Amino acid sequence: MTTLDFQDALVKDVDEALKDVFTTDVNGERVSGVNVYAQNLPIVESDEEDDSQFVPYAIVKLYSGETEDDETPWTVTADIHFCIHDAGLENQGHRHVMVMCQKLIDRYAAEPLLDRRYRAKQDMEWALQDDESHPYFFGGVRIKFDIPKIGRRTPFNG
Repeated sequence: MTTLDFQDALVKDVDEALKDVFTTDVNGERVSGVNVYAQNLPIVESDEEDDSQFVPYAIVKLYSGETEDDETPWTVTADIHFCIHDAGLENQGHRHVMVMCQKLIDRYAAEPLLDRRYRAKQDMEWALQDDESHPYFFGGVRIKFDIPKIGRRTPFNG
């Protein structure tokens, strides 16, 4: 059981939690759900492409991990970043981002267990981008999880 197993489980869970969120893609088409990626967006390989092809998206980033002693689990901080496209002249795309933030916060507040082995802590944070970036809107959630760790091996005393 590794932190990468945790990230994979979180990617699947975020995908499931956001499958009923409706936004628009860069072509103005209504879409449900978001594209979910682990750690980074895929690399854009040609000059004819750009990152907008991945919108709307969520990126599940491993931010940090720490442990206090042999008895306590790892505390792993995960950031889930969102980007949506909303070309509406009302300039209210942040509302879609907040819906996504709230869905994840509600999910882990009500049911903190992920994949029967990782437990979300209740000290969660959310944030929205402060700068104007219409028609793209950004935000995210930071959640800390307890991740089991392998205990120390004792030397053989044979």
